[in-house]
Amino acid sequence: MFDPKKSLGFHSLLTFRAFEQALKERLAGSGVSPTQFIALVQVVTFGPMPQARLARLLGIAPPSATRLIDRMERDGWVTRQEAPDDHRVKLVAPSPTAIDTLICLSRNAEQVMEKAYQGMDPAEIDQAIATLTRARENLGG
Repeated sequence: MFDPKKSLGFHSLLTFRAFEQALKERLAGSGVSPTQFIALVQVVTFGPMPQARLARLLGIAPPSATRLIDRMERDGWVTRQEAPDDHRVKLVAPSPTAIDTLICLSRNAEQVMEKAYQGMDPAEIDQAIATLTRARENLGG
């Protein structure tokens, strides 16, 4: 029988939810939700990407991603651009406002990480990241 206590996926989900809740508390009043913050991080870090890829990275359905991107575009954080190699594909790109917003809000994420990592050796964190990365790659993600 499946034992959630021995599942990296189960523990990752619980940990993600704890991080998300802590980030939500830190972002309160900013007008940016944790999902929008994570989307901003993705498009600023990795550059313009197809809406479908952003949906996969956020773990949300394409229609939900479309609504999220619509709101973010309305608020001036992202733009949609035609892909140079396929005009049917729309790329989500960060706006200058997105970069400024992310710079301002990044301290909130850093504070969440500092709290989460209290009492941990940096080598433990590096090993956990390496283990989760390998599991994700093994699953094709």
